[in-house]
Amino acid sequence: MPNITVLQGGCEKVTKMRIAFLSIHSSPLGRAGEKDTGGMSTFLRGLSSALGEAGHKVDLFTRPDSAGKDLVREIKAGVRLVCPDDGLGPLSKQELYPHYRTIAESIDRFCRGDNSRYDLIFSHYWLSGCVGQVLKKNWNVPHMLMFHTLGRAKNEACPEENEPLLRLEAEKELARSCDLIITAARQEKEKILTYFDLPLEKVALIPCGINREIFKALGIHQRLRAKEQLGWEKKTKIILSVGRIEPVKGLDLLLKAASLLPAEESFQVVIAGGDKSSSIQVESYKKTAARLGLEGKVYFTGIVEHEKLPFYYNAADVTVLTSHYESFGLVALESIACGTPVVASPVGIIPELIATGNNDDFIGYMVENRNPPTWAEKISRALNSNKPLDQSVLDTRLAPYSWKQAASELITVINSL
Repeated sequence: MPNITVLQGGCEKVTKMRIAFLSIHSSPLGRAGEKDTGGMSTFLRGLSSALGEAGHKVDLFTRPDSAGKDLVREIKAGVRLVCPDDGLGPLSKQELYPHYRTIAESIDRFCRGDNSRYDLIFSHYWLSGCVGQVLKKNWNVPHMLMFHTLGRAKNEACPEENEPLLRLEAEKELARSCDLIITAARQEKEKILTYFDLPLEKVALIPCGINREIFKALGIHQRLRAKEQLGWEKKTKIILSVGRIEPVKGLDLLLKAASLLPAEESFQVVIAGGDKSSSIQVESYKKTAARLGLEGKVYFTGIVEHEKLPFYYNAADVTVLTSHYESFGLVALESIACGTPVVASPVGIIPELIATGNNDDFIGYMVENRNPPTWAEKISRALNSNKPLDQSVLDTRLAPYSWKQAASELITVINSL
């Protein structure tokens, strides 16, 4: 139960909390770039760690890799990863929904045995939200929800994603029945308010954070050394893309734009992300690259460990985000923190992050259409800017994005429920 501070006048305010984070379909410790693992895992790790450092207690609930026994692991001070055995064995994301009540019961059973009580449930993604609603009734505590992505938004932006009606209806019901929705970008907040016809006070905006001790710009000589160590020629310009390999990321646009770069441009497109589940998509993109005349210029790295990504960002000359839809766009934030400009579609936080029309504050370009020649022109300009990003500009732009601040804002929001 929370620690209580008695304020002047006799009012009570919760100062330390115990929070149950639910991430049912994806482990917070999963490798970024794998199927179903991306920015959400980074968010869970960053926010829970900051809450733990502030003296709060967080249990991150996810499913175990195999049936057999409950697994509990302390991953940071005040933060545990908890995998209650639900007896279901390995299930894909698509197979989880019919079992959400069973999963909720396994969490409830664990908590009774562990004598764990929580002040709040914070669910991540719609499947976790379904579990969270069951636990909300069982525990009689508030339930906050962060969708991370919206089925309707994915379908509208990229019909290839084809999110099912079941998800769309579940998200609509969850939006109305949970106590509060958290979102990390203004654009996403507007979508939620519009899609579900909610009052303003039902949705709170808490931006993601970034660990600037890890994601930071290196000096020019260190950047060239990083390029060499990754096996890239010093004089070769690197166009970097980071993320899962799936239709919504719009990598076909990146390849088309790259094929239109000036013939004399010495460049390589490096696509970091994807696992075995994306092998068919990768082969399709390789064929597209060959058809566009990009033989030898496109390289798929597979998964890059999150702690190694700063090395890639620093070695790159530009990071390109061609996504049809992002609820936040953490890749852009990470790249800019490493001093590498971005060329990005107007998704997630990009409209807030990238100012237009001021060369002194240059950190990249936002491209509001999906016209390959326009993208090629912006990528070429970024590649040939030959000017390091100004550190004072980076500090100003990135100031709102810290995990410590996100944790503080979250507790403020919780105290207002």
